[in-house]
Amino acid sequence: MDLWMVDHVVDFDTGAALANTYVTAQIGLHRRANIHESSTVLLADWGWLIQIQPTRVLQYVEHTIPRYNDREFKAHFRMEKATFETLLQLLQPHLPTRTVSLEKKVLSHLWFLGNKESFRSVADRFNLSKGTLHATFFEVCEALKLVRPQIIYWPNRNEQVRIVEGFLNRTGFPGVVGCIDGSYIPISGPSEHRADYICRKGFPCIQLQAVCDHHLRFMDILTGWPGFVHDTRVFRNSPLKQVLENGRLEEEFHLLGDSAYSLTTYMMVPFRDNGHLSEEEANFNGRHSSTRVVIERAFGLLKAKFRRLFYLDMQLVDKVPLVISSACCLHNFILVNEKIDVEGEFQNEENVDDPLPIPEDAPQAVNNAAQLKRRRLANLLA
Repeated sequence: MDLWMVDHVVDFDTGAALANTYVTAQIGLHRRANIHESSTVLLADWGWLIQIQPTRVLQYVEHTIPRYNDREFKAHFRMEKATFETLLQLLQPHLPTRTVSLEKKVLSHLWFLGNKESFRSVADRFNLSKGTLHATFFEVCEALKLVRPQIIYWPNRNEQVRIVEGFLNRTGFPGVVGCIDGSYIPISGPSEHRADYICRKGFPCIQLQAVCDHHLRFMDILTGWPGFVHDTRVFRNSPLKQVLENGRLEEEFHLLGDSAYSLTTYMMVPFRDNGHLSEEEANFNGRHSSTRVVIERAFGLLKAKFRRLFYLDMQLVDKVPLVISSACCLHNFILVNEKIDVEGEFQNEENVDDPLPIPEDAPQAVNNAAQLKRRRLANLLA
């Protein structure tokens, strides 16, 4: 038995209109296949011409959401009401509102990213067709892409000094401008070239490379590489590498990366543990790990707020990076505008060191300088 919300019912023989009626019909499979959203159906057995629309949640944005208190609003949409209003002001110049309001576009976007509900369920909640939700969702993604340089950006000299001081005060590790790592975003995977997307953990995914500061804010992101690609290759082909090699960091500043990255003067990685580490080297590795954990926490917080990133079931693989990028923008926007209980919200990342061989792609002279720099840091931290 199917219950349909009827907009207009006409008796086919008399032409008489039967308005505001709910019709319960036992419909065979051959007839059900002809029923779509907002379609007109002739039920010949009954002699009725029926204009039907799917049953959806009415006035959720207009009547229900305004009654949410701050705690309820944040639980549903991952940010406070004041932050949401600020976000609307930022996105308004980039979002047309001819048929769907600005508020509904952004709220449905936040709801979709923050939950694991089906596309149909989200569309019903916001009284939208699936096609309209699909269109508006990517409109917001594109708008966030346009404002991304205002939200995710590489720090200038003064900002770098503040970040270095922040890491030093929190962990005691000197010279840290940021921590870098990669995270897998699981996807359903394309039918063609599927093997290219299978990561070392055995599932299809898109990679997200990011650098964060001591407040878990992303300073640089790169996404779009398939899961099969090694972290080192992702970094080697990233704009960030060119920025670092062109002297955008002071000599005493550096990023912290795990063993998947090559040691350079701008990238401090742990000493390779061959079972014979000295006490000084083991201490360095421990302090390095306890400092670098912020990037894992940043990924964990990102996925805890935007749970859709635990599995992106999307057929349009080329659109996946746009969705990931929009979630990263929202992550930063929330951290800038709110005080987050990081300890209570973040989701642990399963971060296993990459067992693949690490290519030695840095020039030997740079490696020698980097080894001397790491040794000086190890002495300082001893």
